[in-house]
Amino acid sequence: MIISALLPVALLGCQTNSLNHLAQTSTVIDDKNWSADTPIPRLLQTLTKYEWQLTHLSNNDGKINPFNHKPPLVMNVRPDALLFQEGCHRYQGNFNAWRPLPYPYSLPDMSDMPDNCDIATNSSGTSNSNKGEVQQALDVVFAPYSNSYFRFDPILPNNPLFSKKASKQMRLTTDKGKVFIFSGRAKPIKQTSGLSITNELLERYDWHLIRATDDTNTLSPKLNNPNVPITASFRLDAHNQGVGFLTGCNGVGGSYALSTNHTLLIGASPSTLMGCGELVNGIENYLDRIMHNSTSQLTLTHPDNNPIADSVNETKPSYLFTQKLDSGERLIWKNEAKKTL
Repeated sequence: MIISALLPVALLGCQTNSLNHLAQTSTVIDDKNWSADTPIPRLLQTLTKYEWQLTHLSNNDGKINPFNHKPPLVMNVRPDALLFQEGCHRYQGNFNAWRPLPYPYSLPDMSDMPDNCDIATNSSGTSNSNKGEVQQALDVVFAPYSNSYFRFDPILPNNPLFSKKASKQMRLTTDKGKVFIFSGRAKPIKQTSGLSITNELLERYDWHLIRATDDTNTLSPKLNNPNVPITASFRLDAHNQGVGFLTGCNGVGGSYALSTNHTLLIGASPSTLMGCGELVNGIENYLDRIMHNSTSQLTLTHPDNNPIADSVNETKPSYLFTQKLDSGERLIWKNEAKKTL
């Protein structure tokens, strides 16, 4: 359901308050991916590692004013979506990343996400099902700019808007000239098992699926068919970093981000519609269902001491990475030399 137009509320403060304490105690991470020269896809990935609170907003004259709102408007970024929360309610704006510069993203209408508010309760045991302030703020602040094109930019120390009280600051600018300033709080870093995982390692190889279990820990007949090998391929280009799951026919995939604690976030993108036969169509439909808009925990290991050889017979380390999806499936992938076109 598209958020309906509501009566305007007083959202802009007239005093120059300091940034909310939300970002004041954050740990600075990913500085190497936070500069004016950072590739757009890597910058977007860094945004997924923070919770972003809206602190300033431009008015109709282009002046930047503090945004004082209770409760605060907090945003999480995924590879193709902006997510907002109010109690048990969730609001989402999906965006596409296929636009040319300088505004690479397009934002459609903000919409309600399914929630469990019928059963959700707050700490006092009472129902938490009333929508209100955040929904109104989203409608007033973002709804007029639905179907706009926009960009993200880091706010660096040489920027007049920079504040030492925030570990990260980010500017969202639309092609209509509207400016939103957010301060970021780093998401908690937890201990992870296995080897360190980087984008460069994922993108260096193709990854062959060698075992898959479903959410009941039973071998998945769709994903373990020896007649239909499945390969994952991570890639980076000027506007997007994506992952494709290839079966030799259409394949499925989407934008991806390697976020905090080896968390893999995958968005969604349209796939081709070539008829592949009942078997392959069933496999691709299953992959599409579990991978699109998914969250996974990755673990990387060395399975043995047997290196692999690439197309020029250079030996490279052998790896396995385990992908544990939030929906319960567990997939194990082995690296192989990346195929060149």
